[in-house]
Amino acid sequence: MAKATSSLPLQMLALAGLAGIAALLSNLSAPASRRLAWQGSLPVPALAAGPSQAALQPPPAPEAPAPKPDEGIRPLPPLAPLPPLPPKAPLPVAPSQAPPAPAVLAPAPAPIQEISAAEAWKAFQAGTPFLDARRSADFAEGHIAKAWSAPVWESDLEDRLFSFKAARRPGPEDPIVIYCSGGDCKDSHLLAAKLLEQGYFRLLIFREGFPAWVAQGRPVEKGQP
Repeated sequence: MAKATSSLPLQMLALAGLAGIAALLSNLSAPASRRLAWQGSLPVPALAAGPSQAALQPPPAPEAPAPKPDEGIRPLPPLAPLPPLPPKAPLPVAPSQAPPAPAVLAPAPAPIQEISAAEAWKAFQAGTPFLDARRSADFAEGHIAKAWSAPVWESDLEDRLFSFKAARRPGPEDPIVIYCSGGDCKDSHLLAAKLLEQGYFRLLIFREGFPAWVAQGRPVEKGQP
């Protein structure tokens, strides 16, 4: 009986200790606002409340003062009408700036041309020099009056041409009439080609030649050159 009585206080102490531990754990798991204050424990400061949404909004801008009616401002007098502008003088018309059309130039005559018996007679009357391209023997039997002998097939042709140039001194553009026996005779053309090489550019070939001259009764001469 005595042993049962002595163990009773120990059981009560154990139960009280278990109850205290359970209360402590329950207090720790509870929110801070519902925790029980224990003797010797430090007070837990309450969290400061954050700024409200309204506090974060910027303050409203001050209203602009209403414009006051003008005081003491008088209206400006109406402007006087401007005088009418003088009429514009007509602008001078500039002459046409387009370049003048180039003049149509006549084509330059060919340096060697054939002429008729009538044209040969006009040249004779104008004092144009005549060159006889036939052989010296043909020239001696008869030739156009005042003509110079220049036989294109003879060796002294250059000497005869030199004598002719020294006496008559024809310029590069001065006309020179050349003739031979007419028809198929080409001696006058050969002589004209030689003179063209020497710088004479107005060579007139009497195409009918000496026979046509005689037939028309034009002046002739005989003898050696």
